[in-house]
Amino acid sequence: MSPSSGVFGHFQVEARELLEQLGHGFVSLQEGAEDARMVPQLFRWAHTLKGAAQVVKQVRLAEMAHAVEDALAPYRDRGEPLPRESLGDFLRLVGQMRAALAELTSPATLASESRPMGPAVETVRVELAALDELLDGVAEAVVQLGGLRQAVEAVGHARHASGGLLEQLTSPAATSATPAERARWLSRTLAVAEGLNDALSRAGRWLDGGLGKAEGELVQLRDASHALRLVPTSSLHAALELAAHEAAASLGKRVSLQLEGGDVRLDGHVLAAVRQALLHVVRNAVDHGLEAPEERLSLGKPETGRISLRVERHGGRVRFTCEDDGRGVDLGRVRSAAVERGLVTREEAESFDEQALLELLFRAGFSTASAVTDVSGRGVGLDVLLDTAQQFKGEASATSRPGLGACFQLEVPVSLTSQEVLEAEAGGQRVLLPLHALSASVRLPGEALTWTGPRATFTHEGRALPFLPLLAALGQPESARARPWSAVVLGRGQEQVAVGLDRMHGIRRVVVKPLPPSVPRLPLVAGASFDAQGEPLLVLDMAGVAQQVRQGAAHLVEPRVTHHRHILVVDDSVTTRMLEQSILESAGYTVDLAASGEEGMERALRNRYSLIIVDVEMPGMNGLEFTRRLRGTPALAAIPIIMVSSLATEEARKQGQQAGVSAYIVKGEFDQPGFLATVARLSSGPEEPGNGS
Repeated sequence: MSPSSGVFGHFQVEARELLEQLGHGFVSLQEGAEDARMVPQLFRWAHTLKGAAQVVKQVRLAEMAHAVEDALAPYRDRGEPLPRESLGDFLRLVGQMRAALAELTSPATLASESRPMGPAVETVRVELAALDELLDGVAEAVVQLGGLRQAVEAVGHARHASGGLLEQLTSPAATSATPAERARWLSRTLAVAEGLNDALSRAGRWLDGGLGKAEGELVQLRDASHALRLVPTSSLHAALELAAHEAAASLGKRVSLQLEGGDVRLDGHVLAAVRQALLHVVRNAVDHGLEAPEERLSLGKPETGRISLRVERHGGRVRFTCEDDGRGVDLGRVRSAAVERGLVTREEAESFDEQALLELLFRAGFSTASAVTDVSGRGVGLDVLLDTAQQFKGEASATSRPGLGACFQLEVPVSLTSQEVLEAEAGGQRVLLPLHALSASVRLPGEALTWTGPRATFTHEGRALPFLPLLAALGQPESARARPWSAVVLGRGQEQVAVGLDRMHGIRRVVVKPLPPSVPRLPLVAGASFDAQGEPLLVLDMAGVAQQVRQGAAHLVEPRVTHHRHILVVDDSVTTRMLEQSILESAGYTVDLAASGEEGMERALRNRYSLIIVDVEMPGMNGLEFTRRLRGTPALAAIPIIMVSSLATEEARKQGQQAGVSAYIVKGEFDQPGFLATVARLSSGPEEPGNGS
């Protein structure tokens, strides 16, 4: 049976759930659950897993489930408790089955079996009440939209009346000199005009009311649909508890794991990544943090080590705090391990303070283990925590108390798709600032800022905050003249900074989309959304913006330079067009856009351009064909052309040169200053006044 089939996908989901139940059940027995009730349930779960694995012909997994079933059968039949010393073996077998299940979806396994790899199966449990609410909302929205048919009919009447009015106005009677005929004409015209006014008034009322209600229902539907994606963090408990007990069993330790804040919900996709990171944190706590039972007793600690996971929501962010009551981080061992592994020199290691040493724990490949075991020593662990934080524009940190334990924190957004944002404007650009990163907004008169070179500060709640215009933080030219600013304060506590805006347009909830892979990477952009007119807007990475403010900027100029050069951007991707237009217009260029090679040719024939920027792969006329046709047109042959493409091969560059491009830029290697330098060099002919298309 193909792994890409629907049946196999359902098996994966069911098997994961059964294995979590088995693991949690064995852990419950370790912690004193009643065998008479738990052992029969464990037997049924193993039996169900065996049958499901047999259906999809996964022999190895079926055999392991059968082994668990056989081992449990005598105790179930006799009603006897399981030997406590056997529980560690059962947990290890459950771990092996989980590993076997994970291998079934790995590319290597599927390739070795010569089977096509299907899409990853992502599932979210949905409460029926929430689904019913969503369906009720859909039904209500349909009713509201159906009511707009009255408005459509009223518009039809208005159209008919407007035709009658036009006919009256152009009739011969309109120019008749006879007073009686003119009076009759005027009376008829007024009657038709009144009918038109009535029809338009009815249409306006129905449209205003109907659209308002429909919009309200659709907003609720959007929010309800978003809520269906949110998963309670309580779903982490079984997997983390199983991982902790598996690690403890293999190391001869005892552990308990508690979860606080399991009712906090976040996006299932985010939670899946957090789950993997926390699994490494928990295993690391058992291996490196918790002492052996006899050592704990000698230190006056309980024989069983404790790991607690606390989940807290702060606005649009969720913070996971994982603490243990073990020995803490051995900073001396961290220092020596970093030197042994060649990560730092001995002199550098000796100069590191506690925070710098703790940050070494997040380095890929770093481990303080002296030997490789099933639990640790391979250098894969806490770096996953940092990778997860960076992936979701979050934060990761560590603290330690010698002899008392260690604490690791991970903060991520509630959702990747739906966010509350502040829409703002800077230098004519509209951008979206995630609301969770903002702590205040202020209006600053020009004299409130104290400038020192390119940097500025102002006093906010008794502290001097670093300030930078948003455009400068984004690496674009901005005037440093004293003037009033709208500003937002980012972060909290001692890390607060502020960015200057031209104006703020208000707060709204948006659906954030990741930038397509073909779009040049911009370091301070987290994604994009669309406004009511369908225009894309950039969603900024506020952690990166704050870092730019702390570093200051050398991009402030006085006065701002404006280029009167006209550039045409030809690309079928609306996001790429928008990004390139934003960069170029911020640098002072006039920019026209074309969504295809054909449209680009039409614009090039109608207008005078100093430079054309074109994509390679477009439907219809591609970039190479566009370039060849432009070079073959005498009036256009001299225009410089920059080709921006995702194709990085030497063959692609050669094809571009043969077609006649002036420069070739790979999107994956996109560098904004370099791009603007190339634009300036190639468009440096006589300046021309901007002309519209």
